[in-house]
Amino acid sequence: MSERTDFSVTRAEALELLLKAWNPKDEGEWISLEKALGRVTAKPLYSRNTMPVYRISQADGIAVRSADFINGLPDTLRWVKGVDYVQADTGDDFPDEFDTIIPVEEIYYDSNNRLGLAEGFIFKKGDCVGEAGTAVRQGDLIVEAHVRLTPLHLAMLALGGIYQLEVIRKPKVIYIPTGSELIHAGIKPERGQTIESNSLMVAALLEQWGAEVACYPIIKDKPEELAEALDKALMTADLVLINGGSSKGVEDFNTGLLEKKADLFQHGIKAVPGRPVGIAMIGGKPVINLPGPTFAAFLAMDWCVCGLVHHYYGLPAPRRPKLRVSLTKPLQKWPDYETYVRLILARRDGSYEATPLGWDQNLPDSLLKMNALFIAPIGVSEYQVCDEVEAELLCGPEHLV
Repeated sequence: MSERTDFSVTRAEALELLLKAWNPKDEGEWISLEKALGRVTAKPLYSRNTMPVYRISQADGIAVRSADFINGLPDTLRWVKGVDYVQADTGDDFPDEFDTIIPVEEIYYDSNNRLGLAEGFIFKKGDCVGEAGTAVRQGDLIVEAHVRLTPLHLAMLALGGIYQLEVIRKPKVIYIPTGSELIHAGIKPERGQTIESNSLMVAALLEQWGAEVACYPIIKDKPEELAEALDKALMTADLVLINGGSSKGVEDFNTGLLEKKADLFQHGIKAVPGRPVGIAMIGGKPVINLPGPTFAAFLAMDWCVCGLVHHYYGLPAPRRPKLRVSLTKPLQKWPDYETYVRLILARRDGSYEATPLGWDQNLPDSLLKMNALFIAPIGVSEYQVCDEVEAELLCGPEHLV
């Protein structure tokens, strides 16, 4: 018999239950630097190189000898290129006999191609010369463990001579769509049928967070087939997602299945949409029962599965930027639940207005046009026009009209 908590907990409490119970193995794998973008480091990485190897020019210009400037500015009109000075471009080495760079902005060539120095030029010995190791030295720490690699990281690792590196193995997530009414995308639905579309959204989110995804074929509402699919998934997955069958319908078998198999089970959270989320630990692995409706499934992915994937990597879950906005319409909600309110934000007179989207609109209008969310907290039942709330942006502020 599983340990079962109260019927409804908050999102934070539900996620905390899972994070405390799940201790994934920190397994590494070796990959080439070209394939490392977005991967998470398994160990700290240190430079193998000292760069530059010797000193270099830090500007486009000419390399000169400081000894020629001891008695003031010399008559450079008589200088010979290759003898008295040499060309020096940014990042280039130059002959040892020269020790100072004069930037191209401080020189000119007259009509006879003779070198001259700009009016007001002040000579500084050693100017614009980068010493050995000014970029990076052998043994310098380039990146810590448990860091998601960015394009800048890749450039620094290449500079440090690291072309093969150990990263944390991607978590394998198996997604199981369930429901006798579901059909695959590409088939024209008939009466009583619904297109299984959540797998595309779920897989895209998981890949974005750095997981390896496998989607099972649709499993009909037959308890024995559901149990067989779950057992199969648990053999290879780090995390299993079951979509559908999480509520109290006649054919909602997944809740009972998880409760029967789980060491830890929780059904229901104090948040809408998506209240009938089921969370379980089976054999040391998390199993999440996502609600069937698209927005409810998205929200469960957003607050729960995202947190689990980042926990696997030892990373904090990303947080969206927030803005204080003024409501253009009143809102009412159940005070005992958090409520996700979809918003359209717009700039007006130096501030931001937020228009809540109602459920009377079709899905493209209600889901694809929103650019922010307001998570109305427990304990509040209504908001008035012009009330200020904190919106979480689904895009950068620069994209707001």
